[in-house]
Amino acid sequence: MFFLLALSTSFVLLVQVKGYDLAKDYSGITFFDGWTFYGGYDNLTLGDVVWLDIDDAYGQGLAYINGLGNAILKVDNEHSVAANQKRGSVRITSQAAYDVGSLWITDMVHIPYGCSVWPAFWTMGPNWPDNGEIDILEGINLMDHNQMALHTLPGCTHSTPSNQMGISGELDCSQPSGCIVAEATPNSYQASFAAAGGGVFATQFDVAGYVVEMLKLLTHC
Repeated sequence: MFFLLALSTSFVLLVQVKGYDLAKDYSGITFFDGWTFYGGYDNLTLGDVVWLDIDDAYGQGLAYINGLGNAILKVDNEHSVAANQKRGSVRITSQAAYDVGSLWITDMVHIPYGCSVWPAFWTMGPNWPDNGEIDILEGINLMDHNQMALHTLPGCTHSTPSNQMGISGELDCSQPSGCIVAEATPNSYQASFAAAGGGVFATQFDVAGYVVEMLKLLTHC
């Protein structure tokens, strides 16, 4: 099994070989190299956005590298959109896929939040949705915390381990929401995440399962 990655700001991939070796670094001026812009409407979530292709995303200022070297992905928040029309936004997917034994680390300075907003950083198998989906970061509408989820075919459930720090919700991973763990760490999403200067999310993809942890930063450059 291997996974593609969707959406990020600064991203580092490590592959385990007697420890972890750096396999790929998405950051700085070359951040967008190796990603595919969706370039169309996806009615799966019935959202009111259209994901732009690379030329339109660059041209409309919704994808760029800022003066600090941070990759910016954003929704059009400057124009009024007529009823039944779609607002421009950005969705990108990695062109490379990463196998069991990988450690995915993403460093986010700011995550969009507010009414109707739905940011996410997630993975999908080669035959989506049958091969599964891991939601590492997801905030929906006015949620005040990050929500992690696993989506599978019927037969997979989540049992809460004793060392789990988050709060379990739905336990059946085949349900539309997937099996859910709500982040209990303060500042995992919304205004408090931005005020804290962002944070780092680490995901270990292992044969025994996967683990997501948010790491707090004392300083952020």
